[in-house]
Amino acid sequence: MSSVISSHSLGKQLSGWQSGDGGHGGAATRLSAAIAQRVLDGQIPLHTRLPSERDLAGELRVSRTTIASAYARLREQGFLASKQGAGSWTTMPDRSNGAVGPLVPGIVGDDGTLDMGCAAPGATASAVIDAYTAAAAALPAELLRAGAHADHGYHPYGLGVLRAALAERFTARGVPTSVEQILVTIGGQGAISLLAHVLVHERDMVLIEQPSYPNAADALRRTRARLVGVPVTSQGWDDTFAEALAQSRPKLAYVIPEFQNPTGALMTAAEREHLVRAARAAGTLVIADESLVDLPLDGQEMPPPVAAFDVDGRVITVGSLSKSFWGGMRIGWIRATPRLIRDLASARSSIDMGTPVVDQLAAIHVLGRAEELVAVRRAELRRGRDTLEASLREHLPQRQWTRPTGGLSLWVTLDRPLSTALTDAAGRQGVHLAAGPRFGLDGTLERFLRLPFTLHEADLRECVLRLAAANRELDERGTHWRAPSSVVA
Repeated sequence: MSSVISSHSLGKQLSGWQSGDGGHGGAATRLSAAIAQRVLDGQIPLHTRLPSERDLAGELRVSRTTIASAYARLREQGFLASKQGAGSWTTMPDRSNGAVGPLVPGIVGDDGTLDMGCAAPGATASAVIDAYTAAAAALPAELLRAGAHADHGYHPYGLGVLRAALAERFTARGVPTSVEQILVTIGGQGAISLLAHVLVHERDMVLIEQPSYPNAADALRRTRARLVGVPVTSQGWDDTFAEALAQSRPKLAYVIPEFQNPTGALMTAAEREHLVRAARAAGTLVIADESLVDLPLDGQEMPPPVAAFDVDGRVITVGSLSKSFWGGMRIGWIRATPRLIRDLASARSSIDMGTPVVDQLAAIHVLGRAEELVAVRRAELRRGRDTLEASLREHLPQRQWTRPTGGLSLWVTLDRPLSTALTDAAGRQGVHLAAGPRFGLDGTLERFLRLPFTLHEADLRECVLRLAAANRELDERGTHWRAPSSVVA
């Protein structure tokens, strides 16, 4: 099933095309280049049906002949397919692309390779040691919790004391939550995989942001669902998401409202309310991934949780300790209705038998020091963000990005659609990166690169130096992405 973009929405996206943002040449050439660029950037998803020639001509106030010529040019270039009576929909020119797939952390080894492919901060060693020391001290009491009978260690819902602590955190944020609404999982990825396993079936329609976290997309893709990408940018969400919900009426929508991975966008309170209202009208369940909620970096007040706007239990919240504290502490959770929590606990035995008890005991200790430890993490990330931005301005000034107000990374716009080639060249310079297409569904996003600021400041500066060397290598080789010349920015 193709999505549809209205002439009004497409017209808004194409604002400025006549002044040359799509390239040089006549009106049809500029218009076709502007549309092609937005397909390449993932702002017009593949398989999107474009407006009729008559409707778009009226919206853009140009002749129908101009629209017909632009569409014909897009068909010649491989960006548009048409069928009599069915309209025209976006496609991609044939090319090889090895960048799409799950995101796997690189290895920082003795060869000096630096990993910027994984946006995860390192552990604060003293805090982790304290947490697991406290967990070891609490373990004997947990083992004998049932009196003379040792605890078998399988807790499909999670330890009661940890569930209570998580419920209290939600309640303190303005979303009253009971213990029965919390399930502890093996990390945030375990939560997403379990929800996909239980809620999504083959051929179900699932909306997901474009770009988005690739491992979440992979978990949903394994269900053989039909994934529909909806554009989101560093500036946030627009009416496109609500339009897609109304058109597709999907089973599920997956969103990252806090410092969206990878764009860094923060969903406003109004956007959250609009999302939930649109999902309710469409009969859609919403998974709100709050893995980065603890990481505002500019002292700003955070919007209410997406669940704060929920009145009928359709918002399911996923969270994790990985980004706030340490990825090695495999603790995630799901907040949902008590009925869904029971269904998830019953179904999880086919995936795992429960979350490790020692990790849960360590998590209880960490949550007791959350305010202190998160303050340290935010200060580290602020320094990292500032260092990375300063280094990029010095050594790669042609790159552009929107300064994120939180999260873990920059979403950088390149001057050419060469993200995969630049990633390969950076690998030869000893930097592991994740190319833009890894964060999409269809091989687009070649003008973008995610650069985490989670490494130490000296390593970030070294990464930029190596990235600049990789960029020079491409320039010296004259590397070009094989696309129509009017499309390459």
